Order: sequence, then structure tokens, then C-alpha cells
Amino acid sequence: NASWTQTVQKVANFTEYVRNNFDAFRSSLRGILGNSAERVRNSTNETVKGGSCLCIFDVDRTLTGRQGDTHRCPGNRVIWGTYDDAYGGGSLTLSQLGQSLWQTFCGSCHVRAITAHPHRRPNLPVSESVVGCHGHCKAHHASRLASELGVSKSNVYMFDDKASNINPFHGTGMNAHQVSCGSREGSHGLCGATLGEIRNSRGVTTCR
Repeated sequence: NASWTQTVQKVANFTEYVRNNFDAFRSSLRGILGNSAERVRNSTNETVKGGSCLCIFDVDRTLTGRQGDTHRCPGNRVIWGTYDDAYGGGSLTLSQLGQSLWQTFCGSCHVRAITAHPHRRPNLPVSESVVGCHGHCKAHHASRLASELGVSKSNVYMFDDKASNINPFHGTGMNAHQVSCGSREGSHGLCGATLGEIRNSRGVTTCR
């Protein structure tokens, strides 16, 4: 009957949700276990004991890509059943970086996230340390986080898809690089950051 059919469909949807999220969790876990640094996770940040560097990431269109778009972004992973309300909303979609962050040099650094999004969200690769922050605000909080962690400004690396969030790092002594340069949607990224864009290069660079 109709009730039984609905129940079966709900079970099937839940099974698919668990399978997709388990795959994402397993991928992230492999990255974590593949790095010899000892990490301590809590609800607001990621820390590597003894880390002498600090990587700070934007979230939307850096750790994530355009929701559900795996046609233009075939390397991205959709986390079905997890809603992301940024830029119009849709299923949370992790960029290449969002899936494999710990495979970059940042796997041996302190890791934080600063986002313009107004509130913290679950199920992200890195918990947001600062929310509702963009432009000069990001450079200010990056400096504060470095001071709190005892990391030299020269060993701070910021990654963001928007040039307006990167340019304020000029003259701060910190390093900042725009990402998602190969895939754009207006002033912001489309597919998000690739692993190749996460480099410990000195200076401040934008896509153009």
C-alpha cells in the first residue's frame, strides 16, 4: 500500500545518505591517518601539536564548490542530505581541497577557518573559528590567531577565493593566496580550491 511504499522509500533515502556521508568521512580519515603529525580536534578548530605554521581557509567556494555542480566541477563531491545555505543554497559540495586538505603542507600546521557566512555550520572539513568576517576583518583575525598560537606572521598562510579578502594582507607580513583561479563565477570561485593551489609560497597573490 501507499504507506508501505513511503516507508521503503524513506529507508532507501536514509541508506543512501549514510553511504555518501560515510564515503566522505572515510576519505577525510585516510588523509588524517596518512599524516604523522599528531592532531587534536575540538568543536572549533584543528590543531597540530608543535605546529610552527598556520593555515587559514575561507569556506564557501574554497573548501566547498557550487552546490551540486559536478558537471563543471567533476572532481567535487556532493554530500547528499547535508544542506549548505551559502550562495543560494543546495547540497553541501566539497571542493578538491575540502576532500583532501590534510594531504597538503597544511597537514603539519595549525588549521583554522574564517568565513563571511553569518553562523557556524556542521559537517565542514574545518570548523569555522570566525564567522561574519570579510575583507580587512580576515587579515585582522588572522593576525590575532597567529598571536594566540605563537606562530610567526611569516608562517601564516591564508587561502580565499575572493581577491577582496586577499588584498588586505599586503603589508601585514603574512602570506595570502587567492584560489579557485581556474574556475570562476563572477567575483568568487566556482569549483573551489584545488590541491595544487595550496602552497607555502611567500607573499600575497591573486588570480590576476
